[in-house]
Formats: sequence, C-alpha cells, structure tokens
Amino acid sequence: MMDINEFLEDFRKKKYFKTNIIAHFTESAREGQSCDFPAEMEASLISLLKQKDVHKLYSHQHKAFLSAQKGRNLVVSTGVASGKSFCYILPILNEYIKNQESCGLLLFPTKALTQDQMQSFQSLICQLGSDDQKSKTGIYDGDTSGETRRLIRQRANFVLTNPDMLHLGILPHHTKWARFFQNLKYIVIDEVHIYRGIFGSHFCNVLRRLKRIAEYYGAKPQFILTSATLYKVKDFIQRLLEEEFDLIFENGAPVGEKHFIFYNPPIIDPEMGLRKSSLQESVLLANKFLEKKLQTLVFAHTRRKVELILSYLQQNRKGSNNIFGYRSGYLAEERRSIEKRFKQAEINVLIATNAMELGIDIGSLDAVIINGYPGSISSTRQQSGRAGRKGAPSLTIFVATSNLIDQFFIQHPEFLQDSNPEEALLDPDNPYILLNHLKCALFEKPFSDRETYGDLSQQQLSEFLGILKKYGMLRETGEKMYWKGDNYPADSISLRAAGASGYLLKAEGKVIGTVDENSAFWMVHPEAVYLHGGESYFVENLDREKYIADLIPLKTDYYTQSQTTTDFNLIELEKKEEKGRIVKFAGDLQVISQVTGFKKLKWFTNEILGYGEVDLPSVEYCTSGFWFSLKKDLVEKLIENKIWNNSKNQYGSEWKFIAERIRQRDGNICRECGLKGNDSKKLAVHHKIPFRQFDDPAEANLPDNLVTLCPGCHKKIESQYIIQSGLAGLTYLLLQLSPVFLMCDKTDIKAHFEVRSKLAANAPAVIFYDSIPGGIGLADKLFTIITKVLVKASDLIKNCSCKDGCPACTGPVAEHGAGAKKSVENMLNLLLVEE
Repeated sequence: MMDINEFLEDFRKKKYFKTNIIAHFTESAREGQSCDFPAEMEASLISLLKQKDVHKLYSHQHKAFLSAQKGRNLVVSTGVASGKSFCYILPILNEYIKNQESCGLLLFPTKALTQDQMQSFQSLICQLGSDDQKSKTGIYDGDTSGETRRLIRQRANFVLTNPDMLHLGILPHHTKWARFFQNLKYIVIDEVHIYRGIFGSHFCNVLRRLKRIAEYYGAKPQFILTSATLYKVKDFIQRLLEEEFDLIFENGAPVGEKHFIFYNPPIIDPEMGLRKSSLQESVLLANKFLEKKLQTLVFAHTRRKVELILSYLQQNRKGSNNIFGYRSGYLAEERRSIEKRFKQAEINVLIATNAMELGIDIGSLDAVIINGYPGSISSTRQQSGRAGRKGAPSLTIFVATSNLIDQFFIQHPEFLQDSNPEEALLDPDNPYILLNHLKCALFEKPFSDRETYGDLSQQQLSEFLGILKKYGMLRETGEKMYWKGDNYPADSISLRAAGASGYLLKAEGKVIGTVDENSAFWMVHPEAVYLHGGESYFVENLDREKYIADLIPLKTDYYTQSQTTTDFNLIELEKKEEKGRIVKFAGDLQVISQVTGFKKLKWFTNEILGYGEVDLPSVEYCTSGFWFSLKKDLVEKLIENKIWNNSKNQYGSEWKFIAERIRQRDGNICRECGLKGNDSKKLAVHHKIPFRQFDDPAEANLPDNLVTLCPGCHKKIESQYIIQSGLAGLTYLLLQLSPVFLMCDKTDIKAHFEVRSKLAANAPAVIFYDSIPGGIGLADKLFTIITKVLVKASDLIKNCSCKDGCPACTGPVAEHGAGAKKSVENMLNLLLVEE
C-alpha cells in the first residue's frame, strides 16, 4: 500500500487528472507544544494517563484544565483532531476523584458522536476503580431501554445524551433526576459550532430551561464547550450560553502534512459551458484510491447524491463488500455497524453526508473527497480535517460541481483557503421558537412574576407569557404562573425542524429507514424512486395519517426529482428604499410551497424521460424576506434593446383558431406517443422552433412549425427548448452568490422571481427569504449588501467563458434552448449605472 505522498506523485503525472487540477495547497506538518501535568491534577488521574501512554498534555489541554479548576466556564476552539475531548474529560474525572458524588452532563449533537465518546470515557472511569464504576456512566437517548434509563437515573454520575433527549426526556421529568441535578458540577457541550440557525436557536432555549432546573436544585454547574474554528466565536458563544467564559484557541496538538486539491471536471461542451458530472469524477477518484488501498471518505451534500455515488461505485465493483453509504435515514444498528467497521478499516470507501463530518473517531483516514461545496467554509474544513487524524499526511480533493458557487471557488481558491469561517447566526428570541420553549419551561416549573429568562427582561418575559395566557395555556395563582393543560408540550416540538414527526419507510413489511416530516413530500411522494443502501425503491403510497411510506424494491433505469411551486403573501413591510433603478423592500412574508409533480431522470445521463403529478397539501410558514423590484424605466430600456424576455408569449388574436385547426389536422392525437385527446383534456399545440426566436408571430404560427402533443410529451420536449428568462438567470446568479457574502449555509436562504409581483405593485421582482420559520436575519442583511452582490455578479458573468449561460453563471441551458447570459449581463449593466 502506497502512502499519500506517493499517490500524489503518481496522480499528478496522469495527463487526464493533471489538466483538471486547478490549485494545490499544502499545509506543512507542525510539531505539538506539550506541558507537564498541572500540580492541581490528582495523582491517581496522572497515573491513569501514564498507563494510557499519555505523559504530557498539549498546551491547550493544560490551559483548559487550569481554567476549569478556577471555576470558569470554558470554550476550546482549536480546530479538528486536536484532542479537545481531554479538555472536558480531565476536569470531570479530577473532580470525581475528589468527590464521588459529583455529576456531569455531556451533550453531543448526534447519537453517533455520543456512542463514540462513551467508549473512551467509560474505559477511563472504569480504570479509576472497581468494575462497578461502569454503572457510573451511561448513554441516555432514544435507543436506551426503559430499564437502563431507570438505572441511569438512579446510579449514573455521568450522563451522555443529545439536545433532543435533554429537551424531551430529561427536563420535563426532572423530579426523577433530583439526585443528579443536586450534584451537577459540569455541563459539556461538544461540537458547539453545529448549534447555529434553527437548531442553535432551539438549543439556546433548552440551555435556558436547563439552567432554571439546575438552579431549582441548588446547582450552579460550569460549562465546558468545544468547537471547530468559527468566525466571531466569542460573539456566537455569548449569544448561545448567555454567560461569561474563558476562550482558548491556540492549538498545541501536532498536525500532519495536509494537501488540498481543487479539482474541476473537464468541459464536455465549451459553447454551453457544460462539464463532466462531478458525481462521475468523484467515483473515478474513489476508484483510484481503492486501487491503491487508501482508506477514503467521500462527502456528498445530499442523501440522494450519497446513494448515487454508492450505486455507481458498487456497479463498477460488483461483489465488493468494502464500499458503504452513511447518512440519516439508515437504522441505528446499521449506522453503528458501519462506524465500527470503518474505524477498524474493514470498509475502504465510505460515502456520507455531513452526518460523518463531526468528530467521531474513525482512526487514521488517508483521503477525503468533497463532492461539491458543502454549504459553508466551516463544513469544508471540518470534512477535510477528517483525514490524517493521527498526524499522518493526508489529502483532500474538492471536486467542483457545475454550480456557480463551486465554480466561484475554482476561480478564487484562495477565498476558500484564506477566508474566515462563517459567522454562526442564531436567534433564540425568534417568537416561534421562544413561545414553544416557554410552554415547556412552564410545564417543568412555574414562573414567578419577578423571574427572567435568558437575556429577556422581566417585562419582555411578561409580554410573551401574556400571549400564552391569552390562548389559555397558563393560569396565575398569586405571584406564580403555571402550565394549564394535561398535554406534554415538549413532545410536539422538534429542535431541528418545524415539524416533530417523521415517516417510517417500509418495504416488504420491514422498516428500512426513516425520513423527517419536512423532507417526506419531496423525497417519498407517491411514485417517487427512493434510494437506500445503493438499492432503488418505488414509493407505492404515502400515508399522511400514520406517517408511513410504503416502498417496493424495484430496479429502474431512472430516478425522480420533485417539482415545487412557491407563493408569497406580505404580512408586514418593515423597510422600503429606492436605490438607482431598483426599489428595495424588507419585511415579514408568508411562504406557501407545494410539491406538485416530479421529473423522471435517466441514470448517468440525467436525460428527462417524463413527468408525473402528485396531489399533496401545501406547506405554509412565516419568515423574514428581502426583495427588490425593477423600475419601469429599466424594463422599458430592456424591451427597447430587445433583451427583455420575461413577459408571457403573445401568440396573436387568431391563436385559439390556429391551435384548433392543428389539432384537427393531426386527428386530435399526440404526434409523439399516439395518445388521443378528448373534450375534458385538450392536447397542446407546440412550436417546433420556439416562438420567441421569431420577430413575426405569423411566421412562428405557420402550420409547418406546429405539432399536436399530449401534456406529458409537451412538457418533456419543452424542457429541451427552454428560453431562459433574464429574471430567472439573475435570480439563479444572485442566489448562488449570496451565501458567500452572507457567510451562511446555502440552504439557509432561498430565492424566487415573479414577473408581476404583488409584493412590489405588480413590478418584476426577485424575492429572497430565510428558509426557516421566523427567520434569523439573513434576508435583512441582504437588504444592506445587495449592491456588493450585484457588483460581484456582474464581474462573474463577464468573466465566464460560456456563450449563452451555464451552471457557473446564469444557470443550465436546455439542450436546444437559449440561455439568459446576454439578458442578465445587460440587466446588471443598467442596474449598476449611477443615476
């Protein structure tokens, strides 16, 4: 087996790969900085560490221990694979040796990470005493049996759990945990950088509730937090923890040599700017690592991409049992088995979503392939850091997709390498989130009229409690307010999404996985093809009452992609400002989205094979929005220059009669598939050469250019002849570019365009909105910086080498269609002209 440096030397000699390598960054190996054990550390703990062949501490571990001994809250932000777990394990064990009544609560964002840390923590504590010490530590999560839960409540000093279980299973039943809370000395929050956005906003409120309960039992626990490198980490932790803390960010751990390659798949159609599939290139690279027996982790952004890469690799290597997928939706025992086998190097290639991004110990990994920008600089570095975790040399290959943001980083690799990670945003006082947790807090313990909650003043808290009182959810008795009702509020609140329920996936009478409620409509709608473990399943039925999706194992030559419509209603306009040739708006929006159908896409080629319709209810929520409209003089200028193609086609006054004559000529039969039309469902009349390519409507409507098609065939053929509108191209460009300026995940913000928007007095508008209910301030920030984004968009489109538009600028162009590049470029030129 060759090492990474030998592989790199061979890899760069291959002509095919050499031409696709855009940039290669190398981070030199670095020796660690060590310190002797602190004088404050108990002798028995030092002896135990020496037995484990640990004779010194890294400098940041030493600082963390001393800070904890002073009773300070502590945040350790020292990057990936730096031994951060010792920063909380050592103070906890030191305290336990001195006082065997002391307790610690350790919070991890995922079950996998909880399981991983349990093994190392329990092995240490068992060596401090008799075998009975094993019962002092326990995992308390959804997979824990009822009897084990009872024993943990009675005996355990150290409870490892996740925020969801703390929210659902511990805080509402705190009276059963009286012994534990009375002796609670430390609260550990591992991988704290994960708590941003909606999850972080919920989690901050769970911490507020946890502190209330600890105080009730007379405890004032210290917090020890660990984090990957974050931008403005101090501001973020202050918002999350709402307490003072010490911050340690100097990394004393040794670092092996790290290679990071920016890899751009080759262009296969220069005119349309189309590149070879990033999925296929990732498969090709993974195969190369397999051949050289280098253990590799492939990251894919979505569950579907994980399954596609897994399927392609398994088809290339039939009979191979060392290639696996890993993502949410797999059953717990399946995930645990994969984690164990990967750690023991029984699995050579693992394809995973960001579920494998966190600090699970997976041994000494050689290489990481990142298929497409994962949505944030922080995630990119976390994923890259999974390789070479034992100080060995490592390689990361970032395989760019055709998307604009990936191609932006290919053009500016230094931006990804040198920029600060994103600022982690959260808003615990988001009213949708806050009110839900006040219900939980009331259930757990009554509020007094002099109480505060987090950073809320007595007055602010009183106003929110007043809302609950208005809706009959609390009762007042003297100076206290109590939860009114028999229900259990935490049970209906999910920390990670708006909905609390998930769907079971059943195939041949057996549950094979799960899908969260928010994803079910687009992933497992009726007639969808669902991918699991490299196998394909046909969705026969989606039972929305029982939350079950019935699947049938089915080999298909296609997969499905859902289609969604979105509408908006204005709740409240907060800001309006004229800026050059646009009008900017910001306010609260009601977003109404609905999955209405799906496309069937051929494996490997992504050729559209057909369409289907589904009947599912719409999903509604309120959030923050920013939108801008184009002024009338700008639209008139674009029309005058013949580059405005957003208006509806005007086929002429005779079109109704012309279309009927064509149907009669064709015998009212689809000329593509032979389907016969009827009075209830008329067939469509299609322009062979798109209508917009003619200056004269009469010429476009000549019989030779018209053909009768059924709705299905019409949709399929139209998809190959789309003339992309300028507004669509502009929206695509700005949406792809905005996360770079907002320093957020690309899933945190969404955008749509409307030719006649009711949000802007029927003017053309581009609409951005936060993707979570209530919003976290992204759209509002865009209101301020939109000019910067427009300037960068103009620069990017001018430097793109394609002719009509491509995924790296204004979006993909249909096979026989026309892109919006010229229209968008002219639009931006006019938008940025100073009046």
